[in-house]
Amino acid sequence: MNKAQKKNQSLADQHRDEVLEAFKKKQEKLAANALKQSQVEPIEKTHESRQSKFGKKLKKETKDNKRLKAKLRQNQIERRTGRQKIRQLKKMVTNLEAQRTKLQAELLETRRAQAESKQQVEAFYRVRDGLEKNNQAQGRRIQSLSDMNKRVTQNYQKLLRSTEGQELGALRSQNKSLINENQNLKEDIKGFRKRLDNLKQKSKLDQLNNRLSQSRQPDPHMKQASIQQLVSELFYRLDERNVMRFLSVLPLYNRVNYLLKKAEENTILHTVDSDHLHNSQQLYGYVKPINGQPAFISLDGSIFPGPQVQGNRFDLVENDVYRGNYFADTDSFVINKRYTALTEDKNQLGSDHFQSGRQDKRPVKDTFAKRFMEDHPDAKAILGNKTIRIVTWFKQISYKRLFQPFDVQIDVLDPSEQSGDFIYQRIENVDRDLAFILIEGSHHVNSRIYKDRPAAHPDRIRILDNASPKTLLEMTYNHFKSLETRQNQS
Repeated sequence: MNKAQKKNQSLADQHRDEVLEAFKKKQEKLAANALKQSQVEPIEKTHESRQSKFGKKLKKETKDNKRLKAKLRQNQIERRTGRQKIRQLKKMVTNLEAQRTKLQAELLETRRAQAESKQQVEAFYRVRDGLEKNNQAQGRRIQSLSDMNKRVTQNYQKLLRSTEGQELGALRSQNKSLINENQNLKEDIKGFRKRLDNLKQKSKLDQLNNRLSQSRQPDPHMKQASIQQLVSELFYRLDERNVMRFLSVLPLYNRVNYLLKKAEENTILHTVDSDHLHNSQQLYGYVKPINGQPAFISLDGSIFPGPQVQGNRFDLVENDVYRGNYFADTDSFVINKRYTALTEDKNQLGSDHFQSGRQDKRPVKDTFAKRFMEDHPDAKAILGNKTIRIVTWFKQISYKRLFQPFDVQIDVLDPSEQSGDFIYQRIENVDRDLAFILIEGSHHVNSRIYKDRPAAHPDRIRILDNASPKTLLEMTYNHFKSLETRQNQS
């Protein structure tokens, strides 16, 4: 209830009290007058006049009372209306407070976003400056490359007008013809494959008949040739075109492998023959435990139990390569050199230090040597009187037959017949022009020695996993051709 309502209520109460007080006074006055009149007038007249007066006053008081009640009801209605307005105003104030809090939070968020945007704009400006600098640098590089391109174009035009340019054009036309020829060969290969599928069964029967006829009728010349010559002849005749005819060799390989394993199991065959060893003889081999004790096994298979290390400089590790001396007077073996075990992968070994061998898959219509001379007319002049040494125990005759038409002095060193030191001295000799060491054609002990010992002329030694005679001929020609080109340029 507000102040106005309270004031109206108090005024209404005060007016009512005043009316009641006045009414009481009038009643008392009327009673006194009536008492006086009763003494003067008769009682009946007094009573009638009194009733009429009281009736008039009662009507007037009733009318005033109704008016006051109406005014009171109006005040109560106004008070209830004021209370409702107060509640509405309080609710509005609460909503306004919530909106103000929300707006303040949004204002703070907007300020933070504005600060971040300002930082991003500054970063963008810095990036833009950096990009402009890079753009300027790129422009300078582009200008430099453009100038270089102009110079290269001018040199290229000069080259085209020169004799070398004409040769380049001829090579391009020849390359196109070779591409066409290659496409024709692919089509021919498809036809050959179809024919090969049809002839597979017949080929197997022919091979079986050939094996039977060869086993029944041996060649009289084969009885006069040695085993090494026969093996070399097989390697020479083996080719991609007739590999199917050599399948009968597989049982022989399995038999040899079986006999070798049996020989390794029989340690009696590998005992030391002291009659064939001189005092302080140097041997190469590896260490392997036998009957729970370390033993040195040389390349020829001899076993030296309980080897000693000179000065105890290192520990003995199984399968590592060692060098030592046999002392006949004390019947002891002393190791004085160790080589790290050859554990690299064959492909990795060939690619880490030297160029790996590649197989020539180009089809030939004539012999390889004749075709090679046609492709390289200067081959005989470049390869003539050159001394080549090859370390391998395979294909001795094949190498000599292929290199002979080019007047090359070929020397094939068999690791199964010569020691590692002897082979190393031969390939390091000054009278040789180039040497090839084939890892798959040499014992891993010798291979380790070749790689560990420093070569006086490493540019003249090639260590490969394996390579055919044709591949070695191409590598030899490329080596001396490149060497001659560099000498002419200098």
